[in-house]
Amino acid sequence: MSTDRLVYRQYTQEELDRQYNVRLGIPNFQAYFDRFSTLAEAFRRSVAIQADLPYGDHPLQTLDYFPAAAAADAGNAPLLLFIHGGYWRSLDKSDFSHVAASFVAAGINVALINYRLAPQATMDETTGDCRAALHYLVQQASSLRFDPNQMHLAGHSAGGHLTAALAGATASQPDAFPALRSICCISGLYDLQPVALSYLNQDLHLREAEIDAHSPLQHLPASTTQVILTVGGRESDAFHDQQHRYAQALTACGMTPRIVTLPAAHHLDVIDVLADGNSELTRAMHEAIQACRVKAGT
Repeated sequence: MSTDRLVYRQYTQEELDRQYNVRLGIPNFQAYFDRFSTLAEAFRRSVAIQADLPYGDHPLQTLDYFPAAAAADAGNAPLLLFIHGGYWRSLDKSDFSHVAASFVAAGINVALINYRLAPQATMDETTGDCRAALHYLVQQASSLRFDPNQMHLAGHSAGGHLTAALAGATASQPDAFPALRSICCISGLYDLQPVALSYLNQDLHLREAEIDAHSPLQHLPASTTQVILTVGGRESDAFHDQQHRYAQALTACGMTPRIVTLPAAHHLDVIDVLADGNSELTRAMHEAIQACRVKAGT
């Protein structure tokens, strides 16, 4: 059998693997992770934090909570929940604490969650952890002093997938979760079929039922949820195609996603864009959160 046969659309196995191997195009990728960790640690030392709050029994079922800086908004302030990437199998919430800085300074509470990782955890379990973390936050809204009717999600890479998946899951359970006001998916993955056909499935072990159940392309957010999408201009065609098809699905349902273009960014330095309070991406997120605050009268 020819090794050049197509396994997904126009891609051979080698080409598909290359499309999703983001580190191949970033020779100094470890320097980014090291810098993120340093910046995150410095931020944690500079602000109030409730670290490693357990939302489950597993050591990875924890979250860090950064209270809003504006004390006058206590109890009425919104919440931004951030979900880290790492292809569902690596990294940690503590590597990305610094992305909370501009939001905390603007009077927005921020939570960063951990979740169980592949290959020890299935996609069912990982997405279930995200739902459990959100449920915990809703239950603790009073003690954590945020408004559960002003909740926003954001995530990067696999976290972008989990953000969109969580938005789709909550839309199908309106009695279990308050409506999500906005989501921001950064370099997200919305169709798990090509992921399951790539080298990544050696760790993910995605089953057909999981592909269908956890592909956000098939489970869209509530129509009232504002959606912000972005992907780095220097990312692979596959990531651009993922976003394009998700945006098309949203539009077909009458939604109008806001697309933020980052022509110079690649898959890792999009985190620098998110951490920059003056970037177009971060401004878009602040605008979505502020629009909700105005409606809520806070």
